[in-house]
Amino acid sequence: MPKDEEIILHLQRQDSRWTIVHLEDGSQARVYNIAWGYDLGDDYAHITTNISPRQESAPEDFFYTADIVEIIDEETGRTVYSKG
Repeated sequence: MPKDEEIILHLQRQDSRWTIVHLEDGSQARVYNIAWGYDLGDDYAHITTNISPRQESAPEDFFYTADIVEIIDEETGRTVYSKG
C-alpha cells in the first residue's frame, strides 16, 4: 500500500475546487485538478497539476506527495491536510 494514500484521497476530494498546496521548500501550488502516478518501487506519487483538463488560469506544477506540507481549500481557508 502506498504511504501517501491519505494525501491522494484529499486531493481527489478537492478536484474541481481551487486548492493551495504548500511544499517543504516553501513554494506553493494552486491546484484545480491532478494527474498522478507511481514509478516502479516508489512509495510516493508524483503529481502534475491542472492538466486534466488543462486550466489556463493556473500553471502546471510537478511535485511528489512526500514534499506536501499542507493542503488548504482556497474558498473556505480550511486546512484539509497537514503533515504533522
